[in-house]
Amino acid sequence: IKEGRTIFANILKYLKVTLTSNFGNFYSVALASLFLPFVPLLPIQILLLNLLSDFPMIAIATDTVDPEELEKPKNYQVHSVVLMATLLGGVSSVFDFILFGALYRVSPEMLQTAWFFLSLITEVILIFSLRTKFSFFKARRASFTLYALSGAVLLIAFALPFFPFVTGTLHFVTPTPKLLLFVGALALGYFFATEAVKSFYYRHVHEGYGRPTKIA
Repeated sequence: IKEGRTIFANILKYLKVTLTSNFGNFYSVALASLFLPFVPLLPIQILLLNLLSDFPMIAIATDTVDPEELEKPKNYQVHSVVLMATLLGGVSSVFDFILFGALYRVSPEMLQTAWFFLSLITEVILIFSLRTKFSFFKARRASFTLYALSGAVLLIAFALPFFPFVTGTLHFVTPTPKLLLFVGALALGYFFATEAVKSFYYRHVHEGYGRPTKIA
C-alpha cells in the first residue's frame, strides 16, 4: 500500500511539472510571435532542451514523498492539476517576457541562449517546488538521483556554449558574466514567485488541502 501511494504521488508530481512547463512555454511562444521578428528558440535548441530536461523528470520516479501523502488514499483530480498548471504557467511566462523585453533588441542568438538557460533552470526549479505541497525549505529531502541528475544537466547546459563547435552548431553565443547574472536573478525571482503562488493555491484554492481526500 505504501509503495502504491508513493508511486501515485510521484506520478502526480510528473504530471504537474510537465503540464506547467508546457503551458508556460505555450503562452510565451504564442505571445512572443506577435512582436518578435524571430523565434525565441530554434528547433534544434528545443530538442536539446527537451532532451536535457527529461533526465531530472525521469528521476521523479525515484523521489521521496511527504509522509502526509501516504496517510490516506488520494483521488486523481484532473481539474486541480490543470488549474495549478495554468496558474504557474502564467508565472513562468511573466519572467520569460521580462527576458524577452530586455534582450530582443540585442540579437536573436543572445535571447535564444539566455532563454535556453532560463527555461532549463526554471524547469528544474519547478520539479523541486511541485514535488511537495509544503514550502521548499520545509519539504522532505529529495532523492539523491533527482539531485544528481538535476545538477549534472545544469552543468552540461551551462558548459555547452563555451565550446566553439557547439555554439556554431546550436546557434548559441558565449554568455557574458552580465548575462549569466541576469538569468540567475530571473531564476531566483521565479523560484520565490512559484513558491508564493503554490502556497496561495494550496491554502485558498485547492480542494481538500489540509484534510483527508474523500474517495468517491
